[in-house]
Amino acid sequence: MHASGVAAGPEPVEFGPGAAQRRSWGLAGLLLAGGVVAYALLVPRVLLIPLVSLFPLAPIVVGGFAARVRPPTVVAADGIRCHAVFSVQLRRQFVPWAAIAWLGVQKRGRRTHVVLRLTDGGRIVLQHPNGRQVQDAVAFMQGQHLAACGGTPPPIDRAPLPWRRLRPWVRVTAIALPVVSLVGPVAWIVAETGGGGSPDAVVACDQIPRDAVARVLPEGSPHSYGHPAACRWSTDSTSESGTWIDFHIGSWSRSYAERSYEETLKATRDAGRRPTMLRDGDAYTVAWQDGWGFTAQGRTQVKGYLVIVALHSARAASADEAGRQAGDVLRAVTEKLA
Repeated sequence: MHASGVAAGPEPVEFGPGAAQRRSWGLAGLLLAGGVVAYALLVPRVLLIPLVSLFPLAPIVVGGFAARVRPPTVVAADGIRCHAVFSVQLRRQFVPWAAIAWLGVQKRGRRTHVVLRLTDGGRIVLQHPNGRQVQDAVAFMQGQHLAACGGTPPPIDRAPLPWRRLRPWVRVTAIALPVVSLVGPVAWIVAETGGGGSPDAVVACDQIPRDAVARVLPEGSPHSYGHPAACRWSTDSTSESGTWIDFHIGSWSRSYAERSYEETLKATRDAGRRPTMLRDGDAYTVAWQDGWGFTAQGRTQVKGYLVIVALHSARAASADEAGRQAGDVLRAVTEKLA
């Protein structure tokens, strides 16, 4: 904090932070904002929950930095140019001496501020000066005020001051911002954590499309793993036929199913395999040759169901054929669930 001048005179007197101090706080704010943006871009989406949960504190943090980079209060012969505490205005407002009934001091939390009581009955709590500098600043301002008013301050007549009118968009914004700062993060967290609800669980063996799997392995039948979400279509001896189809149908929230699908698709591409996209891009298959012959896997998400089909075939002539067979089965399961 600094004050340039302590005696009355023609030159305006400033109370508040110096230019170097404001630049330092501005740089700190930019570094903090950069760190938050980097965190949001680099970490997995699920780790954004702590950051989003702190979002309602953003106005307080931004307001704190804004207060420290605002220019000082200017006391001139015609009035005071100042910022109010918790104000969102970018430019300093001008308060003429004739609109001030009296000046005082008010303690807000751990800080002491200058308070202007206006003739319309309103108050303005000045951002600057604050702290130890307030008493000297108030004494100086009171002297300037009395000199400008001829020794008699104007009374509080409650007459509206035209320049104090609050524009409608300001009222709407003041109401909307707190609501958005709470509702938005809560909705995001609920969606990311699966709070949006999940579809009813299904028994995988009941969802097997018999016509589609019979074209791959006509002599097969369903075999349960003892878990309702998993099932296998195969003969009694998989080692003899060398062909079987595994199914896994999980019931998740829609957001979790979509995220799991996208992450697995990315991992498949990162591993150097080229998936074949199905159903307008929200399902895929990938096939390769292995010791059994050919393996093809398909994955999709539909209305909160995460569907995985894995075909191991010793009968397919190529990886492409195995991929087409897995894709046909996957489409049939998806249509049944949808």
